[in-house]
Amino acid sequence: MRFLCLIGLAVFSSHVAHAGPWDELTDELDRFAIAFLDKIQPLSVRDKVEYCGLFGHDAYGNLIATEPIAGEPDSCDPGFEPEGFEVIASYHTHGAYSRDADAEVPSLDDLLGDFEEGIDGYIATPGGRVWLNLFEEEVSLQLCGPGCIFTDPAFRPCLAFAPAEEYTIETLELREDEDTGEC
Repeated sequence: MRFLCLIGLAVFSSHVAHAGPWDELTDELDRFAIAFLDKIQPLSVRDKVEYCGLFGHDAYGNLIATEPIAGEPDSCDPGFEPEGFEVIASYHTHGAYSRDADAEVPSLDDLLGDFEEGIDGYIATPGGRVWLNLFEEEVSLQLCGPGCIFTDPAFRPCLAFAPAEEYTIETLELREDEDTGEC
């Protein structure tokens, strides 16, 4: 029964991926991920926790997502892949907007976790950004900016500490060091 649910999510997300501000993306997985994150982002904002899971292929080669798992306000464990599932990437949301959290960029733990697992990772932020952690390149790229997907209505951009377009481990460490907590 769980496997059928996974296929249903994938079919819905693939259909949604053809309409939205991410139309200019050419990579099927990127479009799929953004559409899927757009779908689960309202849950993350409502529940004020991260949701996470895995993207991959089922035994028939279909692109699917595992069912989102609710985590904590600043962490989430995607669990194990189902039998016959080939993992391509992880995904997670960053929960609801908080002035006290630098949630508009991937955290250092986000980056290190994907790199250690040896997979790419997609991250949705309360401001509606989507990031892609590329483990082989050891970089995180902003796939689409604020408002690309569902945005927490409480979100307020921090002009004093705006995100860059990409980050490495070193540049995220610098960002953490420079975070004055102004926003």
